[in-house]
Amino acid sequence: MAALQEREVEWGWHNSENDVLKISMPNCFLRVCIVTASYPPARCGVGDYTALLSTALASNGAHVSVVTSGHQGTVCRDGNPTVLPIVHNWSLLNFARVLRAILKCKPDIVHVQFPTNGYFDMLVPILGVLPKGPKVVVTMHEPMSVEPSRLPWLFRPIRNWLSIVSADAIIVVAQSYAEFLHGVSERIRRIPCELIPIASNIPVSQLSTEGVREVRRQLGIPRGTLVLTYFGFVHARKGFDHVLDLIRILEQRKVAAVLLVLGELPGRDPYQKDLLNRISNDPVLRSAVKVLGYLDSDAIADHLAVSDACVLPFVDGVHPKRGSFLAALDQGIFIVTTCDPPKGYIADENVYYAKQGDVDAMALAVQRHAAPRKSAASHPVRTWEAVAQEHLRLYKRLLQ
Repeated sequence: MAALQEREVEWGWHNSENDVLKISMPNCFLRVCIVTASYPPARCGVGDYTALLSTALASNGAHVSVVTSGHQGTVCRDGNPTVLPIVHNWSLLNFARVLRAILKCKPDIVHVQFPTNGYFDMLVPILGVLPKGPKVVVTMHEPMSVEPSRLPWLFRPIRNWLSIVSADAIIVVAQSYAEFLHGVSERIRRIPCELIPIASNIPVSQLSTEGVREVRRQLGIPRGTLVLTYFGFVHARKGFDHVLDLIRILEQRKVAAVLLVLGELPGRDPYQKDLLNRISNDPVLRSAVKVLGYLDSDAIADHLAVSDACVLPFVDGVHPKRGSFLAALDQGIFIVTTCDPPKGYIADENVYYAKQGDVDAMALAVQRHAAPRKSAASHPVRTWEAVAQEHLRLYKRLLQ
C-alpha cells in the first residue's frame, strides 16, 4: 500500500470561511463510502459501530470515506478512513449536495447504515438506478418501523421499504431482523441478506487484581461492599428503574452495595427526571448510586472489570445487538439480564437470565453469584477484524 498513488479531490466543502477542504484518496483495490447520520464524537451506538467498522475495513486495505452529519461535533479528517461531516441536516434541500459528495468518492460500494436520525428516503433508490453506479448495501440496525411519519399520509414502513428493495444487498445484525424482512415481500426475499453480528464497542480491560483494588479505592468503595454496574443510555426500555429497585431490596436484606452508572443521567425527559427525584429523595439510593457520566471506552472497560455484577434488566429482554451486554460479557464479569422465557444461571457464560421485571430473582442472583472478575470471558471474543472480513467477503461477491 506504500506505493499507492495519491490524488487530490476537491470537495467544495469548507473547514473555515477561507479554506477549501481537499482529501487525498489512494487508488486501492476497493473504495467504500459509508453513509451514516452520526459519527464520533456524536454519542450514538450506530456512530460508534461505523467508526470501528471503518477503521477495521481500512486496516484490511479498503479505502473508506464516511459521509456524515456536521452538526454533532464531528470534524473533517483526511486519511483512511476519510471523514466528511458535510451534512448540515438531512432534509431534501441537502440531497443533491450529499449525493455529489458520495459520487466524488468514486466508490465501488456505498454502504448505508440504517436507521439513524434523519435519512433521505430516496437516497438508496437513486443510487441504485445510476448508470454504472456503485453497488449499494444497507445495514439494518433495527427492524423496519411501524410508526407513522410526521406526514400522516406517508408511513415510515413504505419509506423503509423503498430503501430496502433498492439495495443490492442487506446486512442485518440479528437473525430476527432477517426473518422479519423475508416476511415482508417476495421481492425482498430475492435480495442477498447477510447476518453479520456486531462486536463490542468496548475493549477488554487489562486491569490487574491490584488495579481493580486501586480503582475501588479511588471511588471510595469500602471493602466488603458489592460493586454493581449499569452501562449504557438511561431510558425506560433499559429498565434502569429496576436497578434502583434491586439496590433497595439488597439494602433490606442487609447487603451493602454501590451502583456505578457508566453513562449520563441528565434529566432530559420525564423518565430520567423521575429517576433523579427518586435518587435524591431516598437516602439509601443517594448514598449507593454513583453516576460517572460519559467515559471513554478504556475507562468503561476498567469500571466494568471492577464490578462484582453488571445489571442490565432490559424491559424487552436481552438481544444479540445489545452492545452493553456484549461489553460486559467480554470482560468475564457476572451479568444479570433478562429474557423470556427465563433461563436462570448459565455457568459457561457467567450470566443469570431472569424474567423481565422479576427484580426479586435478580437480587437473589446477585447475592448468590456476584464475584470479582477472575479472568477474561471463556467464550471467544468477537473482534472488529472478523466483522470487517465478513463485510469484505460480501462486497467482493457483489462486485464479482
